[in-house]
Amino acid sequence: MKKADIYEIAIKLLGLYLFYKSIDLLNGMLATVVLLTQAKENMMVFGDVSQTPILLLTIGNFLTVIVLASFLTWKTKTIVSWICRPADYEDTAASLPVSKEVIYEGALVLLGLIVVVWTLPEFLVKLKEHIDLVQSDTPRNQYDINFVLTSAIKIALGLLSIIYAKSLALILVKRSARAT
Repeated sequence: MKKADIYEIAIKLLGLYLFYKSIDLLNGMLATVVLLTQAKENMMVFGDVSQTPILLLTIGNFLTVIVLASFLTWKTKTIVSWICRPADYEDTAASLPVSKEVIYEGALVLLGLIVVVWTLPEFLVKLKEHIDLVQSDTPRNQYDINFVLTSAIKIALGLLSIIYAKSLALILVKRSARAT
């Protein structure tokens, strides 16, 4: 395995991680939209301060992370060509005894586990609170509903990353091979 291959794997994994983190940004963006819709009903919540710049910043932040994640994930060869020297494309004597596919598979499983472990406890607490509110016919907070939904999406993506790690790794390797 060449040094350029290791850079390629690391950059692609950073892109995949940013896709997972964009779900958190989606949650923040939805919370801002909910807050602004509630503020329209009660104009005195924010006084004379316009909240439009905050909405634009959260949308811009979300879109920037999505574009960056897409670029890091799907244009990895281009990035590697920018940062590697010609010597980085030569085989080294101390090659790793594993393939790109195995590294991607292991990283996808670890990434999925990390996402599930970080998200599951708070998701369960918020889900229980939401169920209690529904059963008692208490008005629900839109932010809490958004949190439960985005957390469920994160857990589902984490589980899909674990379950389909081998298939996803093959897709990443094939796409990487096609780019050359």
